[in-house]
Amino acid sequence: MKAYNPKFNVSARVYRLLEEIGAAKERVQSSLVKLPWVPSLVKNARARMAWGSTAIEGCTLSLEAVEGLLEGKEATGYPDLHVQMAKNYLKALSWITKREKALSIKEADILKAHKIIAQGAVDEGPVGVYRKEDVRAGLHVGAPWKNAPGLVRELLEWLNGPAKAMPAVFSSAILHLRFAEIHPFRDGNGRVARILATWDLYRKGFDTMHVFALDEVLLENRNFYIKNLQRVQVEGEDLGGWLEYMAESILETLKRVEKRIHSIAPKTNTPIALTLRQEKLLKHLSEKGSLRISDIAKHLGVTVPGAHYVLKPLLNFGLIKKTGSHKNTRYSLP
Repeated sequence: MKAYNPKFNVSARVYRLLEEIGAAKERVQSSLVKLPWVPSLVKNARARMAWGSTAIEGCTLSLEAVEGLLEGKEATGYPDLHVQMAKNYLKALSWITKREKALSIKEADILKAHKIIAQGAVDEGPVGVYRKEDVRAGLHVGAPWKNAPGLVRELLEWLNGPAKAMPAVFSSAILHLRFAEIHPFRDGNGRVARILATWDLYRKGFDTMHVFALDEVLLENRNFYIKNLQRVQVEGEDLGGWLEYMAESILETLKRVEKRIHSIAPKTNTPIALTLRQEKLLKHLSEKGSLRISDIAKHLGVTVPGAHYVLKPLLNFGLIKKTGSHKNTRYSLP
């Protein structure tokens, strides 16, 4: 089997972008120290990723509709295929999150990822197996179908070997591009390429809290994203331009995360150490919306005075808000 060995030249600007990315990432992580459990940010990022990645492929669901799917609501008024696209992508994000510590990505993982993403959500099959015909995606012609499995294996050999020494920004971007270039499946390749790139960032500890939503940024200028793919795939340009584009997109993603964190972070410079019960309560409130004190006590398995004891520091730090009075008092996330 021939080794995959991507060659590229990067400009000085790319290294400056890497420095800015590193600094922004540090700021995000230090901000999260104030709020070690950030359910609303995680939930928001997951919805934005699923919305962005599927909308790139033509899914018409709004961000609000995808957020509703996360809460167990039905998305009405949309084509069934589009609803399934969003549901499957959310499921795929959960799947890679459970495997974020994986030391390697195997061929079986690639096929499984496609099955999760594509089941009932592609125009043409088969699902979870390599294609048996040649394909074209826009201007790009995928690898000959007989070569596709071997090319995927070469890519994984590189990813699980030499790529480990690369910055996560580089390895995830090259994985994204090369997978889309091979185009090993009949349909759903773009979504699989983006989920694999996200998984690589998770595995390398780049997004330990899962609060980045890169796909949202890629969607906002979809034509430019596709053009940057085609510059390498069709026009044969050096990989350096693609790496610069992805570095810019990741930096923009980090800047948006910073803004979201600042919008919900407590106005204090004191790090907050949450108890397990407090983390459990924040998670439950993110899922339920608002609760009475009796509901909170029942969920935590404590008395009502015990529930007030758990709530007090969260109220003081502004992590939970209180509305109503007496028997109508309810608690929710700000």
